[in-house]
Amino acid sequence: MSDLIVAAATPPVTGAIAIIRISGDGAAELADRVFFPFSGEKLSALPARYAAYGEIRDFSGTVLDRCLGLKFPAPASYTGEDCAELQIHGGLTLVNRVLSLCCEAGARMAAPGEFTRRAFLNGKLDLTGAEAVADLISAESAEGVKNAAAQLSGSLKRTLEGVTDRLLDLTSHFAAYIDYTEEGVEPPDLGDSEGQLRDIADKLSSLSDSFSSGRYFGEGVRAAILGKPNAGKSSLLNALVGTDRAIVTNIPGTTRDTIEATVSINGALLRLIDTAGLRTTDDLAERLGVERSVEAASSSSIIIAVFDGSLPPSPDEDEPVRLAEKTGAHLVKVICKADLPLAREIPHGATVLSTVTGEGIDALRSRLGELLGLGSVTPDGSLVTNRRQADALRRGADFARRAADTLACGLTPDIAWVDTEAALSAVGEVTGRSVSEDVLDRIFQRFCVGK
Repeated sequence: MSDLIVAAATPPVTGAIAIIRISGDGAAELADRVFFPFSGEKLSALPARYAAYGEIRDFSGTVLDRCLGLKFPAPASYTGEDCAELQIHGGLTLVNRVLSLCCEAGARMAAPGEFTRRAFLNGKLDLTGAEAVADLISAESAEGVKNAAAQLSGSLKRTLEGVTDRLLDLTSHFAAYIDYTEEGVEPPDLGDSEGQLRDIADKLSSLSDSFSSGRYFGEGVRAAILGKPNAGKSSLLNALVGTDRAIVTNIPGTTRDTIEATVSINGALLRLIDTAGLRTTDDLAERLGVERSVEAASSSSIIIAVFDGSLPPSPDEDEPVRLAEKTGAHLVKVICKADLPLAREIPHGATVLSTVTGEGIDALRSRLGELLGLGSVTPDGSLVTNRRQADALRRGADFARRAADTLACGLTPDIAWVDTEAALSAVGEVTGRSVSEDVLDRIFQRFCVGK
C-alpha cells in the first residue's frame, strides 16, 4: 500500500485557480471527507475523470469554496496510483486551508518531486522521462521546451533501450559461456562482440558529447561582463536582457556585487553576469566586489570585455583579456558608447555599440550566437541536457571500449564480461534500471512540491 500524499500542483502564488493533488490508496475516499458534489453522490462513486461540481467544507460543515473534483483510479493516473484533484479558487489562504484539511483527513504533505518519483517507481516513466519533466518545468527558452518535451515522449529512452538490449545480449552470452562451458555452450564470436562493443561505445560517447550543446538548453552558458568602472557594463546587461536589471549611474563603483540575468540567444540560454568594475580601490565593499568579478570570470565560458570608446586606452584596462587567456574562456571585445565621439582605434573583431541608440546590439547578439554554435542543433530530444546523465554515459562508453579492447587482445570473455556489466550498469543510471536511492533523492529534490 502507498500512503496518501497531498500538495498544490500549482505555484504558491495568488491566481484564479489552484489544483490540489492527492495520490495514494484511497485518494478519492479522502477527497470525500472534504469535497461534496452537488449531485449528492460521493466523488469516489462517480466515473473516472468526470468533473464534479461541488463544495469544499471543513469538518464543522462550514463551506470554504465551490470547485471541481475529479478522480483518476490506478493505474490510469500520473503516478500510477489512485489520484484525486480538487480544482479550487487560487487564494493562498484558501489553498493552505484545504491542504490542512486533507492532512487532517489522513494525508501528509508530499516531498519535492514525490508525485513524479512515484510515477517512476510505478513504471509510468523511466528516469529520462522523469528528468525531462523537471527540464520542462524549468526551461527558459522555446528550444529547451521542445527538447524536454521530446525526451518526455521517449526520444532518449528509445535510444538507450536499444543500447541496453544489446549489452544484455552480450553479458548474457558471456555469462552463459563462463558458467556452462562444460555443457557445450558455444563461445561467443569474439570479433562480432568486439565490433558491437565498439559501436555501443561510439553511440554512448556521442550522446555524452551532446551535453556540450544540450546544456545550453538546460543549465545555460555563463558569460561574465568585465571592464573598468563606468565602461558601460550594466547598461550592456540591461540592453541584452531588455529590462533595467542593473542600476546604472555615472558614479564609479555603483555595481559592488555580481548581478545575474538570463537571456535567450538563438535558442541557447545565456547567463549574463554583470560585475563590479575592475580597479584598485581602498573601499572594502568595492574591493570585495572586484574579487567576486574575478571569481565570476574564472567560472564563465565567455568573457565579454567592455571598453569605454569615448576614452583613450589605458594600461590597466586589459585585465579582462588576461583573465580570458588564463581561464581559456571565449573572449568577446565590446566598445561601448558609440553615440559619443570615439577616442580610440577599434581592435580587430571588436563589436562597436551604443546602449543609448541600440546600434551594434544585434551584431553582439549574432556574435554570441556564433560562439554558442547552435545553428545546426535541433532540439528533438536527442541532446543530453543533464550533467549527471552525460557523466554516466561517458563512463558507460569507457567500460564498453575497455571490454572491446580486452577481446581484441585475445583475452577470455570472463574478463570482458566484467566491463560489459559495468557499461550496462552505467546506462542503467540514466534510465533508472540501476540507480541508488541516494541518487534518486538528489534527482527529485530539484523538483517543485506538487510535481
